[in-house]
Amino acid sequence: MMPPRSIALLAGVRNSGNRELMQSLAAALASAGLSVSEYDRDATEQPDMLLCLGGDGTMLAAATRAARQGMILGGINTGHLGFLSACGRKEVDALVEILVSGSYRVEERAMLQASQSGLEESYPYPLLALNEVCLMRARTGKMIDVDVELDGCLLNRYHADGVLVATPTGSTAYSLSAGGPLLWPDAGVMSLTPICPHSLTSRPVVVSDSVQITLRPRVRRGRVEESIIYSVDGRSAHAINVNDSLNIRKADVPLKLLTLPDSDYAARLRAKLGW
Repeated sequence: MMPPRSIALLAGVRNSGNRELMQSLAAALASAGLSVSEYDRDATEQPDMLLCLGGDGTMLAAATRAARQGMILGGINTGHLGFLSACGRKEVDALVEILVSGSYRVEERAMLQASQSGLEESYPYPLLALNEVCLMRARTGKMIDVDVELDGCLLNRYHADGVLVATPTGSTAYSLSAGGPLLWPDAGVMSLTPICPHSLTSRPVVVSDSVQITLRPRVRRGRVEESIIYSVDGRSAHAINVNDSLNIRKADVPLKLLTLPDSDYAARLRAKLGW
């Protein structure tokens, strides 16, 4: 591949060392002859590549904008797990060399697109998620009933704390904690996982990413006033009424994720999950 024509840097705010690392990385990239600047979301012209310094949260915050604008998104992990990051802070020098030589790789990661019935015109863009969309009760300690449909056909009515739909990328995030399956990043599937279901036979289901999943909260045991929300990558919460529908499908645009040429996902799983 060719070296990126322009690179923007975005530092997570929770780690005080990120700003210092960003300054040293900017200097190294500039010395290597690459065009580099601090990320400005309001800039007229967006960069070819956006490098995030932080954890997966920093990457998730930038993923939607990067996907919509076709930017390559890369991460330098200064957080905890760092499943999405291309490298850690100790590998920054190697990352600069790889970018200069154009020997990096770009993986296309599927995203989810969510729309709520009756509110399709309320948002200027569809809601996008790199990891998951989760429907849940707003108040803790309560369960909800949710009808789940696949392309309009009823799969099951779940009585649970919530229902979670995840991408292969998101299978190592909240979905994993909820008991969902691990999925390979390029698998053309989505996983549907009930969160703490009341029935032991309610298990995670893996479906093709060509189907549309509809989540429809229902009245339970005569209670008509339900407080239910859905979250997108755990970063934004939206209210939804009983009997409204939340339609989830594979997004029209993928995320272009920067990876190193010797990236080995199996090795990453062993390292991150302590296998």
